[in-house]
Amino acid sequence: MDNKTLKDLREDLIGELGAINQYQEHIDETDNEEVKKILGHIRDDEKEHFAELAKIIRKLDKIQEEKFQKEEL
Repeated sequence: MDNKTLKDLREDLIGELGAINQYQEHIDETDNEEVKKILGHIRDDEKEHFAELAKIIRKLDKIQEEKFQKEEL
C-alpha cells in the first residue's frame, strides 16, 4: 500500500468528521423539525462513511490496526 493512498483516505476521514459536525451544528441551530429530520439522516450517512473509511484504513495500515486492537476497538 502506498502512503499517498493512506494519506488520501485519512483526509477523507477528516472530511467526514467535519461534515458530521457541520450537520449537527445546523440541526442544533434550527427549530424546524422537518429540517432536523433530513439533516439528521444526512449526518448519520456521514457517520456510516466515516466507519467505512476507518475500516479500510485498518485493513491497509497494519500499525493502525494494531493500535485499534490494543485499545480493543
